[in-house]
Amino acid sequence: MQGLNLLFSKYSQLLVLRILYHAESPLTGREIERRTGLSNRAVMVALDYLTELSAVDCDQTAHSYWYSLNRGHYFVSKALKPAFDAEDLFWDDFRKTVRRSVQPRPIAAVATGPLARNESAISDRIELTMIFSTGRNRIRAFNGLEKLRDIILNRYAVLIDPVLLDVNIMNQDKYDALWRRVEREGILLFGTLP
Repeated sequence: MQGLNLLFSKYSQLLVLRILYHAESPLTGREIERRTGLSNRAVMVALDYLTELSAVDCDQTAHSYWYSLNRGHYFVSKALKPAFDAEDLFWDDFRKTVRRSVQPRPIAAVATGPLARNESAISDRIELTMIFSTGRNRIRAFNGLEKLRDIILNRYAVLIDPVLLDVNIMNQDKYDALWRRVEREGILLFGTLP
């Protein structure tokens, strides 16, 4: 039996399953639509299919249908739960990988871009801004960027766009847009921004 083929036969099913996994209580189809960003039709087709597979439970009230993940379903408990739990630990693992791999170690590192905004796509990128205490450390770290790119690509299948700054140049006007993006969507991986 290849039950995961059935659960993941469409990308919309994966999105619906992810939303229901993280939901603390049952959700309506409209709420799932809002959280996934999918069309109403795509959500309803996915919910109908997943309900037929018994991976999703559907309860009807007088005015609404309420959907929840069937956590007792074999593939939900044995395959989806570990996968979604690993997804939740991604940023912590990414932080550790950057800290171990970049020498000399930056005083701070911040991730921005599609993954930081939770806009996952097939070819995701992380814009990785690293701040060093001196220009010399920034230049030394620059020499190891290719190795860092390879490590990140092999471990996560994600490309990085690194930006290396030091405390002497980080406040230049040309970095204003970067700092607005960091403020809006940045995930502080480690350190403290000066």
